[in-house]
Amino acid sequence: MGLSRTLDSKLVSQARTFEVIAWVATIVLALQLLVLLRLLTLISPAADALFHGDWMGLRLAAEPVLRRLVEFLPLLIYLGGVIAAARIFHRVAGGELFSKANSNGLAEVGSSLLWGAAASAVIVPWIQSWIDGEYGFSGIHLETETWVIAVIGGAILVLGRMMAQAGRLQSELSEII
Repeated sequence: MGLSRTLDSKLVSQARTFEVIAWVATIVLALQLLVLLRLLTLISPAADALFHGDWMGLRLAAEPVLRRLVEFLPLLIYLGGVIAAARIFHRVAGGELFSKANSNGLAEVGSSLLWGAAASAVIVPWIQSWIDGEYGFSGIHLETETWVIAVIGGAILVLGRMMAQAGRLQSELSEII
């Protein structure tokens, strides 16, 4: 069930193209993460405060570091989904269509989108309120894009699980016949 002998050349071409795009996106996102984090410039004051035993200075210096790390939580989650998508494209380009790996990969992509949206809307604001010393919940930050990403993530997750179920049914039917 995993490999198809008669693959449409357009499908293979599209899969190869999207695999390249996904890996380029992975590299760009990773570079963006490194550039935007600028942790070395943020960590230096925290390290100095720690070295001199200045605990209040450490708290003040650590706050921007923690805030920046928390801001990138959704990006890290989405990055996992992009890598899973690249792997799916690679397998499809190689002729592997309805395989367990692809159905699991689809579920992973969908899950990444859902968790990334949840992190963006709920988890990041909650952690940031704690960093700010509010020790509570500052609310949910829902943008239109967050809703769209969450719904599409749910659809892809369900499609991946449906594909896995179809694969199990196909195996059962093959055993009967």
